[in-house]
Amino acid sequence: MRKLIVAGVLAMGAGILGVLPAAAAPDNKNTFAFDVSCDPPLQDVTIVSGNGSGAVFSDDGQVLLAKKLSGTSNATISVEGGPTIPLPPDSFEAGARGGGFEGRLVTCEFTQEFQDTFTLGKKDLAFLELGPEFLGATATVTGTTTGVAEVVAPGS
Repeated sequence: MRKLIVAGVLAMGAGILGVLPAAAAPDNKNTFAFDVSCDPPLQDVTIVSGNGSGAVFSDDGQVLLAKKLSGTSNATISVEGGPTIPLPPDSFEAGARGGGFEGRLVTCEFTQEFQDTFTLGKKDLAFLELGPEFLGATATVTGTTTGVAEVVAPGS
């Protein structure tokens, strides 16, 4: 299940990379980017994340650090010619270790929609409890991820 949801989240991130300002976020296939709305003094920024860490790019060119990302993904899988299957919510939390930033963190919130299409294999059939007639069928995972990022405020 986690593999399917993560695939959807990564696909969502890959699609967003194309709309970022060229100077703001690096073009890297191992990361994904998403916009967040933050409390003052940051307002709206873009986070580029990979492996649980996050660089934050502000509209004025500052590069900051997301210390923690957490959230929940809710999704369904629609099988061509078959059922639509709701997936259980998938929560995540990642971030840098260590302390000392507690008084300098700005809370940012995000909501991202994602969609990815894939071909069902034997493991997918077993996980989704589908019959062999769906082997090789096209499936689409669609969902929403909502969460919070804690970003170290500039000048703090």
